Amino acid sequence: MYDSAPFTSRRRRLSRAVSPVRLAVAAGAVAVTVLALFAPVAVALTGQNPIGYLDAAMLRPSDGVITVAGWTADRDRPLDALRVQLYDNGTYLSAVTADGFRPDVGAAVANVGPFHGYTTRFAAKTGLHQVCARAVNLLGGVNTQLGCRSVQVNNDPVGVLEKAIQQPGGILLTGYALDLNVPTSSVVVRSYLDGRYITSKLASTARSDLKAKYPTAGLNHGFSIFTPAAVGSHQVCAYAMNLGVGTVNTRLGCLTVTMSSAPTGAFEAVAQQPGGFLATGYALDPDVTSSISVRMYLDGVYRTTAVASGARPDVLVKHPGYGQNHGFSIFTPAAAGTHQLCAYAMNVAAGAVNTKLGCRTVSRTSDPVGSVTGISRIGTTDTVAVSGWALDPDSATPVAVQVTSGGVVTKLLTANLPSTGSVTAWSRWGGSHGFSATVGIDGFQHQVCLVAVNAGAGKNVQLGCKLLPTTGSTSPAAPTNLTAWPGNTKVTLNWAAARAVTSPVTSYQITVSPGAHVVSFAGTALTGAITGLTNGVQYTLAIRAINALGTSSVASVRATPTAIPPQLTPAPVSTSHYVRNLTGTATTDIATMRAMGASDAGYNPSGHSYLVLLQIGGQDEYRQGALLSATSRFVSYTGVVTAMKAYLDGYATTQKPFAPLTLAIGTNNDVDVSSAAGASWARSVVNPVAAYAATRYPGMVVAGANDIEPGFSATVAESRAWVSGYLAATTSKLVFNGSADGCSTSTPGTRCNNGWTMADLQWVSGGAAPTRTISLPQIYNYSMPLQWKNISLTGTAAGKPRIYFGGPLTEYTACDQAGTCGSISNIDAWNRLWSAISSTTATKQSEMPHGTDLRIN
Repeated sequence: MYDSAPFTSRRRRLSRAVSPVRLAVAAGAVAVTVLALFAPVAVALTGQNPIGYLDAAMLRPSDGVITVAGWTADRDRPLDALRVQLYDNGTYLSAVTADGFRPDVGAAVANVGPFHGYTTRFAAKTGLHQVCARAVNLLGGVNTQLGCRSVQVNNDPVGVLEKAIQQPGGILLTGYALDLNVPTSSVVVRSYLDGRYITSKLASTARSDLKAKYPTAGLNHGFSIFTPAAVGSHQVCAYAMNLGVGTVNTRLGCLTVTMSSAPTGAFEAVAQQPGGFLATGYALDPDVTSSISVRMYLDGVYRTTAVASGARPDVLVKHPGYGQNHGFSIFTPAAAGTHQLCAYAMNVAAGAVNTKLGCRTVSRTSDPVGSVTGISRIGTTDTVAVSGWALDPDSATPVAVQVTSGGVVTKLLTANLPSTGSVTAWSRWGGSHGFSATVGIDGFQHQVCLVAVNAGAGKNVQLGCKLLPTTGSTSPAAPTNLTAWPGNTKVTLNWAAARAVTSPVTSYQITVSPGAHVVSFAGTALTGAITGLTNGVQYTLAIRAINALGTSSVASVRATPTAIPPQLTPAPVSTSHYVRNLTGTATTDIATMRAMGASDAGYNPSGHSYLVLLQIGGQDEYRQGALLSATSRFVSYTGVVTAMKAYLDGYATTQKPFAPLTLAIGTNNDVDVSSAAGASWARSVVNPVAAYAATRYPGMVVAGANDIEPGFSATVAESRAWVSGYLAATTSKLVFNGSADGCSTSTPGTRCNNGWTMADLQWVSGGAAPTRTISLPQIYNYSMPLQWKNISLTGTAAGKPRIYFGGPLTEYTACDQAGTCGSISNIDAWNRLWSAISSTTATKQSEMPHGTDLRIN
């Protein structure tokens, strides 16, 4: 439509003859550019077409009017005014005469006067306008294109619906809107819900981000409109109402929002704390602004509830209108191990769904943690400096740290000093878990280790070790493996032989305090009894080894002599076992039995003696072993001995002071039963275990045991022969743990089942060796105590000693495990047996020290 080539070529020629200056002209909100021509230069006018320029097309925002300005002249008729045709987006608008005063043109273009300017105005609708001007040739030549300008007209409001966020009872719409016809005024914004008008509000909130985009409009054009809405999915729209010129109310946008009545939030983090886990996050219910409850579930089981009311400024930003008090920090107790921890936000007001905020797989350790920072001698002395940190995840209380030399505890420290090593990983436990101390040892080479002592569940943990070389000392090393067993006005001290390289130990010297009483023992001794002490007083026993070249450093232990009072009330119940979990594989059985022993001892407090029965099963003399009770699994005698030693080792790790143990290793009269079998049980099983305990554990005694029952396969004669063979082959005690099947509950001296008499049962349960037999009869119901009273009376009526009852044997736990038998509790059994034998002078005894209950393992 436009002849642009002539305009372009002439524009280029003209630009070489004049110097253009662009003047910025502000018209309302739109900046326009005006071309000013100055510095007149003589121009040789050749050709027949007009020259000129469209200087500017300017918008007046207040009314949407565009002003067009420029100049044009015809070189053939330099004093005549030309007509200029105007076009808008290619559509002809009008023509205007270029006769306005433009002195810059007259000065710049030779032979052209100053009256060649043109100016005109026209109203424009909203949108982009391409405004062009064309000069009409006076003499019929080519009309000249003077130029085009783009002008954006915004008669209608502009803006954006930026967000639509659920709030209690409705939706909050936010964004901005303004009308550039009146840029500093605030427009009205209307909200529509699902096509229906709801409410309106001025967009008058300050928005500093609008300054760059609309520099002349001011800042107050933000809006925030609350629109009530029910639960469900909705379309919300916002419209800006027109001000001034224009007829369109601009739709700022539409957004889809789903209104939910279910709580929302996040389970953000979880960390171990003493005794459990601390879960953190936030939760809120979209129906209310108040804080709601959060419940924690551990492994699918509800554990605890707390209100999510902690200050969370970030939640206020994410959920405007709900406030910031929606954070939660909830402690959930948990045992050691791996767990699944889940958090649920509890619904309030409308709705019935409690929202699962998330689940985390978490692990908690119960073993102590820590680190060694130093183990070293101070110079070449016998003093060793140790340092580090340790704590127990189960407790914020400082833990004990053992300093061991050669596996023997030489000093016990408390990790309660300020420490930086534990702060980062275990900050919730505080910073006072360090330790630093000196320990005296001898000048020999030593493996010195630091062991954190467990508190609560878990086990002790070795933090680190260091091999310290010898200093060249010729004195003996201090005695190790000290144990002190209190008795009535005495303490028996046991130790391992002190190491001496160049000269043997000639004696051991024990200093007893208070009193500073010194007792000496031979250099070959490994035990010594300190007598004449006062019950109830705590004594320190300090021992040193002496040789011809010097004296060792001191090792010490504390003990309090005490007399165990007669047991006239139910004894603390120990745990006995039907042992069915042996495999015959040494490594497996050692681990199993050590753990069993440690567990059993842990439940037996100080101040009492205990009897534990490990019921192995019937003897298989042909293969020299035993068949585990109620199974056909064979374990050799050697395997049984290995397992029993491991049980003692484990028991010793948690055995309380002044809590002596009798371990009864049991068989029965149901497989191979003879004098040879009894002797074999003594020599092959009981004696090796008893010898092992005698050299290591002064607080433990080993006995044999037999579950002799009239209902089992052996005859009376075979059963008697087994007892005789056992007693002849060992000095260890015999624990009878059988039954009285078919015996009378009212009449002594009568018959029982399968050819047995009360006299036979009296003989095997104590009559054969009254001072070496502990009777531990099965008391599973209320009849059995009366049977054993009459069996004891059978012996006393014949002039024999009464049976010594150590206490009742029950299987309350085993029956609960098996679900196929029944037994009264051990305390009930103790009271029933004690009442029965105390009812007559002939069977009454001064105490009954034991009570033990069987479980299946």
